[in-house]
Amino acid sequence: MKAGPKAAVDPSPLPFRSRKTGAARVAAFCERFVVTPKGTGARSPMRLRPWQVELVASVWDADPRPRLAGWMLPRGQGKSTLVAALGLYDLMLGVEGSSVVVAATDERQAGIVFGAARRMVELHPDLASRVQVYKDRLTVPGRDASFQVLTAEPKRLEGLDPTLAILDEIGVISREVYEVVALAQGKRESSTLLGIGTPGPDPHDSVLTDMRDYARAHPEDTSFVWREFSAAGFTDHPVDCAHCWELANPALGDFLHADALRALLPPKTREATFRRARMCQFVTDTSGAFLPDGVWDRLATGEAVPDGADVVIALDGSFNGDATALLVATVSPRPHFDVVGLWEPPAGDSDYRVPVAQVEDAIRAAARRWHVLEVVADPFRWTRTLQALESEGLPVVEFPHSPGRLTPATTDLYAAAIAGELSHSGDRDLARHVGNAVVVEDTRGVRLDKGKRGSTRRIDLAACAVMAHSRATWRASRKTRRKVRSFK
Repeated sequence: MKAGPKAAVDPSPLPFRSRKTGAARVAAFCERFVVTPKGTGARSPMRLRPWQVELVASVWDADPRPRLAGWMLPRGQGKSTLVAALGLYDLMLGVEGSSVVVAATDERQAGIVFGAARRMVELHPDLASRVQVYKDRLTVPGRDASFQVLTAEPKRLEGLDPTLAILDEIGVISREVYEVVALAQGKRESSTLLGIGTPGPDPHDSVLTDMRDYARAHPEDTSFVWREFSAAGFTDHPVDCAHCWELANPALGDFLHADALRALLPPKTREATFRRARMCQFVTDTSGAFLPDGVWDRLATGEAVPDGADVVIALDGSFNGDATALLVATVSPRPHFDVVGLWEPPAGDSDYRVPVAQVEDAIRAAARRWHVLEVVADPFRWTRTLQALESEGLPVVEFPHSPGRLTPATTDLYAAAIAGELSHSGDRDLARHVGNAVVVEDTRGVRLDKGKRGSTRRIDLAACAVMAHSRATWRASRKTRRKVRSFK
């Protein structure tokens, strides 16, 4: 996108003369002006399915139009595409000065929704000629209307005045974010907050759960509507129950393919996660062994990382009371892991301190043995070490242990292990740390944990594997010119 002022756009109204109203009008707009951007039916007009029209009707056909709405449905139902189309409808045909705001859980999800809306504009000439496309918003100057997608952070959502506010993935959006957006209403004669998503990892502390409970307790409240597709009443049924799949997935057999669901059945994914994501069931079992029995052992080759190979070195460091670990991974779409060093406190030694100098020397030795493209670490408490190594010529990359980084990195490592797309030397300490790791999933995302607070079960090499896999596969996807570097 070029910098500078935007080109002038067509100020004339959209050529849409449909006499239909409510959801039928939304469906007609989609079929006339919205081109499906990807997936099943890509590059063809977007025709809302009957179940989608019923969802839209719950808001757009209601009189009075509700101020608050909640839709609960599983993953894979075209949620982001539908949200993008609804935002464009309000942008183009809503009231004068329409303001559409989509708040997504993180930058990645926000990018999905905005990318779908932007692509829809690009694919239809009547929209492309009337909408100005910016990096983070769409505008129609002649109507003073806007469509923007923001990450769900309270400080970014203050001061809004939306005609349509959509909270994407409301099952994991914080209560503070929900309240900021909800309380922004009231300045418009008509405005709606629509929360859409699947059950979160903690159903007892979720805005989505509260919405559902309120709808059941107050069916007479016309300011609020609730719709769901779920198998929530059948948690005793097996996870591959065809009846539950059909109840929960209206897109099944259409643009959601049954073989994709079967391919992800446990143990390939954890049962609790599958039930929440694919069946919209409220389950509380949110932690368990990181990998199914036998998976890690099958990935062992008994081979070390060859000298001179392109590698990344991952450091998971502590100060006292916990282990410090170093792991090497080959830069490859299928990385190979081995242990560089491990420092664990002796049992009962409360005075133990990590030998920082030894750790630094081990990294220097690794740099002499292999071609180290990165030393990756969480800088917490190890900033000085990382700065010292960088000043000596080592390429240091910080990997803060934030949810935005750990969730996708942990998920990617799990998927690669299940698919056999990594290998390791068979080191016993590495196997022990991976075996000790459990997965915890909460509103902060997915991460590895020891299980119980204060546990002496070490998982530091597993934490290194998460970082190393993320960076090694990323490096492998980039074409970089190998530099000859001497490190002594």
